[in-house]
Amino acid sequence: MANLVIICGKSGTGKSTAGYQLDPKSTFWINCDQKALPFKGWKKAYSKENKNYTKTSSMSDIATLLGAIPDKAPHIKTVVIDTVNRMMTDKVMAERHVKGFEKWSNLSGGIYDIFSVINQSLPDDIDVFVLSHSDEGYNDMGTQYKKVMTAGKQLDKIVLESMSSVVLFTHVISDGKGKNSYWFQTQTDGTSTAKTPEGMFEKYLIPNDMQLVKETMEKYFNE
Repeated sequence: MANLVIICGKSGTGKSTAGYQLDPKSTFWINCDQKALPFKGWKKAYSKENKNYTKTSSMSDIATLLGAIPDKAPHIKTVVIDTVNRMMTDKVMAERHVKGFEKWSNLSGGIYDIFSVINQSLPDDIDVFVLSHSDEGYNDMGTQYKKVMTAGKQLDKIVLESMSSVVLFTHVISDGKGKNSYWFQTQTDGTSTAKTPEGMFEKYLIPNDMQLVKETMEKYFNE
């Protein structure tokens, strides 16, 4: 069972940037959004030539790729899936002519298969970071909420956060003068679905650094 980490937040709040400290030699980046990565020198660090990068939003291709890592790429210890929402959007658009329940069943089944591969087929020395946009608003009772954005009622019922013990939300602090600092929220503030195991992180806010998260999890899980 790999260590699954969900990182959730609005666009531009530091999800992808958080991977800048990862070691490209042991990291595989799945660029579902198919956009430039937001840190300096990424094209040299991640490429098809380096065999550590691909651009795809195909759920079946991603599930197959993940399942092949232990045998075909045992040096890979970190996988970044950026983002799960692009997979959902492209699946819905590709099957927009499919009527009724089948389209949504295919969507939820594809996402479920990917999470199942991560949680059941990958070894426990691999960390998988699944990046997601956040769904934020108020429910019918007027209560504020922040959660992983999904498509279709089936995924809402599955609750993707329930499939991981580490769910981090992005948090941006602005000085009001055009300078921002970027953080991860490690616990819920009463509105978000953020969570981490008790004692894993001492602070409510930590730097948005996937490598820091990796090192902290390794120490916590193996003490």
